[in-house]
Amino acid sequence: MGALNAWLLAALSSGWGLWALGLAAFFDALIIPIPTELLVLTAASAFRAQGQPLPLAVFLVCALSFMAGDAATYWLGRAVPLSKIVFFQGSLGKTVISWAHRSFEYGGGFFTIASRFVPSGRTVINLTAGAAHYPLSCYLPLSALAGLLWSIYMWTLGYLAAGWLSNNPLAVMVIGFVVGMIVGSLCDVLMKVVAKHH
Repeated sequence: MGALNAWLLAALSSGWGLWALGLAAFFDALIIPIPTELLVLTAASAFRAQGQPLPLAVFLVCALSFMAGDAATYWLGRAVPLSKIVFFQGSLGKTVISWAHRSFEYGGGFFTIASRFVPSGRTVINLTAGAAHYPLSCYLPLSALAGLLWSIYMWTLGYLAAGWLSNNPLAVMVIGFVVGMIVGSLCDVLMKVVAKHH
């Protein structure tokens, strides 16, 4: 276990650690589920233990990579009818599409940012933004802001946990993942409440 922890710290502190984070964030913003939060948590642990990678670099990489991935998913939503995508087939899928469309009718800013904290929500919002022809000039800055806020939140969580669990990125990842799922669930509930009241 100690060897694995040491390898994780060294990997995220190295030059290719940020490249790996950027690729993970890009594909995570697409339909491919990649746990980018685990890499950000480990990056925070690495910074606490070894001073690298710098948090500002982590935040910028996440913001830009998520924005690029969100843009790709947005254009997929414009090009392909959502009913043709396997995730949205059936009664539950239609309900999700209807909810997301209503969300954008009442202002997409809150939902774009909040959905970044909901693992399944961000893909739905990205695709629906494209399908609803939500202005890309508004959507991309919101996407970048959402990625920035999410990375600051996740990195801070990892940094604080690393202070408690010294040089143990695996434990930090477990705690951060659990807390992240709780926060994501709360954001999901909040988005539904806001949409219902509109």
